[in-house]
Amino acid sequence: MQLYSQRSMQSPYWNEYMETMPREQLDALHLRRLQRLIKYAYERIPMYRDFYDQANVKPEDIKTLQDFIEKIPAIDKPDVLRYQEGNCPPFGDSVVKDSEDYWSFYFQTSGTTGTPLKEIGYYRDMVTNGWVSNWWAHGIRPRDIIYFAFPFGTFMAFWAAYHSAAALGVQIISSGGATTEQRVKQIIELKPTVLLCTPTYALRLAEVTRELGIDPAQTSIRIVSSAGEPGYVLPSIRESVEKAWGAKAIDLYGVSELWGCDAWHCPVHLDRLHLTETVAYGIALDEDGRLVPEGGQGEWMLTNFVNIMPLIKYRTHDIVEWHKEPCDCGRTWIWLRNGVLGRTDQMIIIKGTNVYPAAIHSIIGERKGLTENLEIHIYAEEEGSALTVRVEAHPEVSRDQHEELRISLADDLRYRIGVAIKVEIVSPQSLPRYEVKAKRVFDHRKEN
Repeated sequence: MQLYSQRSMQSPYWNEYMETMPREQLDALHLRRLQRLIKYAYERIPMYRDFYDQANVKPEDIKTLQDFIEKIPAIDKPDVLRYQEGNCPPFGDSVVKDSEDYWSFYFQTSGTTGTPLKEIGYYRDMVTNGWVSNWWAHGIRPRDIIYFAFPFGTFMAFWAAYHSAAALGVQIISSGGATTEQRVKQIIELKPTVLLCTPTYALRLAEVTRELGIDPAQTSIRIVSSAGEPGYVLPSIRESVEKAWGAKAIDLYGVSELWGCDAWHCPVHLDRLHLTETVAYGIALDEDGRLVPEGGQGEWMLTNFVNIMPLIKYRTHDIVEWHKEPCDCGRTWIWLRNGVLGRTDQMIIIKGTNVYPAAIHSIIGERKGLTENLEIHIYAEEEGSALTVRVEAHPEVSRDQHEELRISLADDLRYRIGVAIKVEIVSPQSLPRYEVKAKRVFDHRKEN
């Protein structure tokens, strides 16, 4: 408590100066930082020297933010992987040369879409992210106790949360490799006030808590903080978790390899996520690489201002609706409406219609009689791709009603998505449960 003044304890801002900086000043700051970062990367990281030489661009060519958008080439995960697999693996030519003395942390992406990307980090980068800003904005203070309900592996996001919690000064409880039942018992015994896990696992914990004869809404948890998958910026998921735990649910979006490039839940508008602009620069571009007007939808491109392995104009493949006007919460930071709307690399074309799994997930989440557990399966057919959606019925729904639910959902999806999608209603608790990220999309088109 002595680390914070009474005034700062009452403030809704972790960093009021930066969180409320006028947009004109923010953009001027971003330009200066981008200019320095591009020069730094060009001189010290072989990958960027190659990219910029191939694009015939030099650091001194970037005089405006528009120059950055038009002249700096975007990079993608396969580009970084290619340079990591070259000289001196595991990081190869994707990091600052001769920076080994500052390699504090090793992480990697999950590799669910291919070879995992290696991530190297410096300690300072671990706490310059959106976790603390998010927690502080929603009333989490040093007196709180955060329960980390996941095993610590090479997944970077919750490690960053761990170090941020230490910086905030809260008490930390790490459940490590405990089973779900053991975690429930620890929550009952140790009385944490904040639960940290993925949205899927928050629901699984609540499910097991009820199986043990305990109402999760009667526990000490007052806030559920999550990341790692589509979360509480979507009303259906937020309402499910808040009802289960009798607690406030707050969201954080991030991309594992993009240290610090987080967007977190606005405390006033629950359909908005604010980009952490202290450490990140974000823009939305169309398919031709042109800037999407404010309020429009495009692919989210991010740059993180870190020391060892910066990613400059990095393709997230996430489709967002972005806004730069100030928010009613008092912050001037860019905000995204409804978080991630879809992914460019998960778009499926069915009979000429672009279909995003995220849109299907959102529609299903609005319907009564179904749980949040679902799977989307993609198959190849003679006429192109086809989708099958498997959704669990709620335990309180009788089996006689399953067919009625199936027909109703199929009709709703056809009307709102624009194409026919096969629907299967499966029994409660028949789909897999996950402790970290849930796997929702299964692509069978390349199977024999």
